[in-house]
Amino acid sequence: MNKCHILSLFCFIIGIIFLALGFLQGDVEGGVFVVFPFIAGSGIFAFLGVILIIIAILLFMFGFASGIETDQPDYDYKEQPPQKKTSVKGGGVVLIGPIPIVFGSNWKIALVLMIVAIIIIIISFFVFRVI
Repeated sequence: MNKCHILSLFCFIIGIIFLALGFLQGDVEGGVFVVFPFIAGSGIFAFLGVILIIIAILLFMFGFASGIETDQPDYDYKEQPPQKKTSVKGGGVVLIGPIPIVFGSNWKIALVLMIVAIIIIIISFFVFRVI
């Protein structure tokens, strides 16, 4: 653990303490909407708690970025043996409601995924009886 991670942990704990104090005073409320928990507050404890938790998240991420060091010696790339060239082909479909977003590394994969997306949309229309 580097200094950023320790400071991040300290900010997170203090932020949780501020939110707990807000709960005790009645300034902070919490709940669950569908499956998503939420916190709503209007006092100084809610403000400080949320700000400290956001700072803790940023410090935690910054701790990983600052820990990257380039102590590797410079290599002469001419001395390395040639490597085999490999390629990976793939794609995906993201369905946002009935709207498909199709992406692929080449047009053949994208075309196949477009057909798959249309089939999934048609099946979902019949299963949920939207039509």
